[in-house]
Amino acid sequence: MTMRASVIICTYNRCQSLRRTLETLSLMTVPLGLDWELLIVDNNSKDVTKQTCADFEKKLPLRYLFESKQGKSHALNFAVAEAKADLLIFSDDDVDVDSNWLASYCAADLRHPETPFFGGKIIPLWPATPPRWVEENVSGLLRGVAVWYDLGPNECPVTQQKDVFFGANLALRKKILAQESLSFRQDLGPTVGNPIRGEETYLLFQLLKRGLNGIYLPDAIVHHRNLAERMTERYVRQWYKGFGMAEVRDGKVEPGDRWLFGSPRYLWRRYLSTMVLYACTRFTRPASVWLAHECRMAILWGQICEFRQRS
Repeated sequence: MTMRASVIICTYNRCQSLRRTLETLSLMTVPLGLDWELLIVDNNSKDVTKQTCADFEKKLPLRYLFESKQGKSHALNFAVAEAKADLLIFSDDDVDVDSNWLASYCAADLRHPETPFFGGKIIPLWPATPPRWVEENVSGLLRGVAVWYDLGPNECPVTQQKDVFFGANLALRKKILAQESLSFRQDLGPTVGNPIRGEETYLLFQLLKRGLNGIYLPDAIVHHRNLAERMTERYVRQWYKGFGMAEVRDGKVEPGDRWLFGSPRYLWRRYLSTMVLYACTRFTRPASVWLAHECRMAILWGQICEFRQRS
């Protein structure tokens, strides 16, 4: 029997969060006779991640993999190489999956056997009521921070970069990655002490640029757990700093010809002017105004830091 799906989750030092995710996976409604596997890639954890996986080996078709090279993209590429199925379904170690999550992907695989990639709905979960400024901007400026993704109740094609899926709920065809010679960029994606992200975004952009479109699956639902630390301005700034760093690595920021302290002078000017705008609006204007300045400030700081590291 040909294996239909390989579910992939990479993890690092979050054994308790992983345990909850595995519990929700073990409670899924799996179609009768479906042959699938669950690959957990331990990216050099120092906690009891391995034992946590062992606790679920009788409940799930789980294969524990270890990738010592630090960085999520290294772990993802290792999992892709190890996967036995063509349909690769990705999620994270901080989500709760709906009972029909896997079944929704497998049904879409039958309906659309040539579609290169799929993605589903991500609904934020809050352990406590988030600050008002978070609630008001969760579907806009904080969409990526809170990991919120919802294109509505109907299945639809995804053809534009602004609609690309998040890595917490994404499926790719292994054969398409091989045909297009694509993998997750190893200079993108989070690693220890580094907030840079965008590894799955870059890969999906490459597929779209080559005319390969995806399909949104409204019934493939996961719930992303937003801990208290994500409900702070400090976390938002770190997240957007990583976004700015990724833009430099992706060649989207001009280096200019005049530098100051290891970074283009024009970036320092923009950073300082944005800082003034943030300071002037933080306590006088609605959150949508000052938060936009704060996010822009963090992006510029990430760009400055990345150029300084390179210099």
